[in-house]
Amino acid sequence: MYQNPYIKLKPKTRKPYTYIYLIRHGNPDYTQEKDLGEHRMPLSEFGLKQGRLLAKRLKALKISKVYSSELTRAQETARLFTKLYKKKIFIDKRLNEIDWLDWYRIPYFNMSEKRRVKKLKHYAKLDRKLDQMQTKTRRLVADIYRQNKGRSVALFCHGNIIKAILSGILNADVIGFLSLEIYQASISKLVIDNNGFVKIDSINSVSHLRRAPEEDLFITLLD
Repeated sequence: MYQNPYIKLKPKTRKPYTYIYLIRHGNPDYTQEKDLGEHRMPLSEFGLKQGRLLAKRLKALKISKVYSSELTRAQETARLFTKLYKKKIFIDKRLNEIDWLDWYRIPYFNMSEKRRVKKLKHYAKLDRKLDQMQTKTRRLVADIYRQNKGRSVALFCHGNIIKAILSGILNADVIGFLSLEIYQASISKLVIDNNGFVKIDSINSVSHLRRAPEEDLFITLLD
């Protein structure tokens, strides 16, 4: 008779649980990027609509504290929630977007890591860079967890930093990082028990949006 392996392990998880919601900003107004710069680029009209729908969804999650990156599009997305429900935004530059300019150079997901190291000269360098990114994001999550034990926290941030957090928890390499796609205005959920054990509960929840995200995940491969 089959027995669930957890019966033997009997993991000693402890409540209260801490819930950390990783929220990507809404759609930016790219027409203003040239004049304002990537850092100050605001949300588009569509992004504002996404943010309002997101705010209604977050109400049910009983968020205790809200963090945002320094970038305008993340703060605007957060503000649509905080103004509605009278929350304060704590700005944390550790949530700023991470540059990953060389990501498109590694399409070889079906190779072993050992073969990739041999075949691609720059792979080892990129993997070290990713390790550094993941280390920083692990420290960030650990710090926010310590400050908010037993509470629900929302982090309004960006696609690459969310990918770094998730791939760091999964101990994934460059290919694992590149294989993740984080939708605009999506919610990904971490659950951490009182001993600090982490579970990824969900990735890319977008049930609150009226319009499904763009399904062509490779559109950014185009010049």
